[in-house]
Amino acid sequence: MMEQAAQREDVELSFKRYILWKSEDYASEPEADLFRVNLLGRMLDRYDELIANGMDTRRAVLRVQQDFQDIGQMMSEQGFDLAREEFTASRWAQLSEDEVTQYIQESDQTLNTKSMGTAMCAACVFPMIAGAGVGELSGSWQLQESLTLLGVVGMFAMIGLGVYSMVTATKPKKYDTVKKGRFSLSTRVRKQLLQLQAAVDAKARRRHGKGIALLAACVAPIFVGAAFDSITYASEAGAIFGVAGMFLMIGLGIYEITMASGEKKTIKQLLENEDR
Repeated sequence: MMEQAAQREDVELSFKRYILWKSEDYASEPEADLFRVNLLGRMLDRYDELIANGMDTRRAVLRVQQDFQDIGQMMSEQGFDLAREEFTASRWAQLSEDEVTQYIQESDQTLNTKSMGTAMCAACVFPMIAGAGVGELSGSWQLQESLTLLGVVGMFAMIGLGVYSMVTATKPKKYDTVKKGRFSLSTRVRKQLLQLQAAVDAKARRRHGKGIALLAACVAPIFVGAAFDSITYASEAGAIFGVAGMFLMIGLGIYEITMASGEKKTIKQLLENEDR
């Protein structure tokens, strides 16, 4: 039931974006906005009709969009006014397409650096446990102790590198401008961002799902290592490596979840903070 409700919400959101995209050349006035709302209802009714006839969700969405591809012409026939120059203009300077692209790239780079630092701190004990596992395989307690100490050094090195990455990550050049909403977007750039938003949202959902899956299954390497030890009767190295694998999966899971939330936030900032 919850899955159906979430799917319905995604469909409705995609139709809203489609209507805004197709009607962006027309001014936002009460009657025009009411027309857009009524149009959304008609599109949802058509979607329900197609689903009831056995069509799958993806094909139904595409079919509805195809049926309502002349939204601009419909609004023109209704006599709605085109947006005046002041409608898309702003008291702040417009960001060019190149500036928007650069801001997104710089934001992604900053996010990746911070996410990597967070993941390194979360998985910092991996070198120590891996060193102990290699020492266990060697069969020498002296070598095991030495490798474990080297692993401890590696642990603190990962902590240091993680903190360094998080602290020194540079903000995009126009971070303050975007955060305070002191910019405007042309109709063409806004249209491109709306198209990009759908792709970014889909990518973020996949990354978030991957991150949750890694965290949920993080203990699996321990059982695999223990099973390996019980089969070989050689040592307890398998279980030790399993613990190391668990922390590695935790770090990777945190990295994916952090990246997923940040990528969506960048596009949302550009679309919602304009001329605030």
